[in-house]
Amino acid sequence: MSQKRITIRPLRLEDASDIYEITHMPNVLWGTSLLPSTTANFWFHTIEQWVQDERMHVFVANISDKVVGMVSVRVGTGRESHVGDIAMAVHDKYQGQGIGKMLMLTVIDLADNWLNLVRLELDVYTDNERALRLYKNFDFEIEGRKRLDAFRAGSYIDSYMMARCVCVPVAMDQTNNGHYPIMLKA
Repeated sequence: MSQKRITIRPLRLEDASDIYEITHMPNVLWGTSLLPSTTANFWFHTIEQWVQDERMHVFVANISDKVVGMVSVRVGTGRESHVGDIAMAVHDKYQGQGIGKMLMLTVIDLADNWLNLVRLELDVYTDNERALRLYKNFDFEIEGRKRLDAFRAGSYIDSYMMARCVCVPVAMDQTNNGHYPIMLKA
């Protein structure tokens, strides 16, 4: 069995057709809120916007010049500029090969060491056990449940709101009412 080299790199405009393919895979459609009717033209324009958006950071996993996975983090604005919202998808044929782990390592490194984000958050369907395991392995915790969050295969499904916080409160006491006056990276 030959090993294939996986490269993680920033998204490029010419990746649009591979992204379109990934987002139309049955498992990706099952595990995300994407619709099967989304066009290639839509993805080209979306990627064009992402590449120009300084708050949007997208990385792809590449094997033999083919994009097989993607992860994005959108940085918040204003009073949420310390927060990043993550989304990820891996091509059906390449799931279970560590690509999701590599993409998460990349986006967490970016968040922790380059963007100074102290909170990363994401939504995941409650029945997406593989994704839940991956996120929990990176210290994401379930913070809540969105009931009837999406419609899939003829029924409504719930999702979890998950987050990873790398901050610790300093000088926290009962009088602060849950506020974090000073934050330090853990």
